[in-house]
Amino acid sequence: MLRVVIEFPLPKTTSRQREMAVPYAIRPAEAPDVPQLAEIEKEAFPTTWPSTPFKREVSNSRASYLVAWELPPGGHSTSSASGEPGHSANGSGLPGLRGVWRRLVSLFQREAPSSLPTNFIAGYVSTMFMTDEAHITGIAVRESRRGSGLGELLLLASIEMAMKRQSRVVTLEVRVSNQVAQSLYTKYGFKQVGLRKRYYADDHEDGYIMTTDPISSPAYRESFQRLLEAYKARWGEVALVLG
Repeated sequence: MLRVVIEFPLPKTTSRQREMAVPYAIRPAEAPDVPQLAEIEKEAFPTTWPSTPFKREVSNSRASYLVAWELPPGGHSTSSASGEPGHSANGSGLPGLRGVWRRLVSLFQREAPSSLPTNFIAGYVSTMFMTDEAHITGIAVRESRRGSGLGELLLLASIEMAMKRQSRVVTLEVRVSNQVAQSLYTKYGFKQVGLRKRYYADDHEDGYIMTTDPISSPAYRESFQRLLEAYKARWGEVALVLG
């Protein structure tokens, strides 16, 4: 299966910002990633029991596990794409995330996706697809990599995957006490639509149910594109590999 690599151009930054920035890419999880996924889950969710059967889940056709990995020295993936606006294979044409299609087809005729290095995985996002709904079941980032925009990047990638799979809405649960996460989700159009009493097994905390408006609507896509551009302006270059 052809995978699509989209690389965003690095915006103008100060030398200090360039020094601090760590370039990341997003790609689907694969079997060799399982030990790192388990390690990240144990660090981010130490009370989770039983642990997620990642070996089985990464091959589940109803699930999407996307990982954030650090690019090789030099800060670039193997793609030479410029990030110019273009059109996706299905013609939906979301600028930025789905550009340079023809150039990428040519690229991957020359170089197999499996040649991309695994490297160090900094975080992951898991999403289940049920009928017309994409349900985000977890976003986890290593403690040493928090505060670098990775949580937001993983959320962006999950929504993009939901668009790719033609889901109608994206949903999730969040602890009622986790106001930081709620603020991020609200930023991306999630709204509180319900409450799950004693939802979390470790301390029986309640969880809010949050969902987006239809993600295929012009209004949502325009908002999503603005958020994408704002993310690039703040954090710089990133590459997505979506299966």
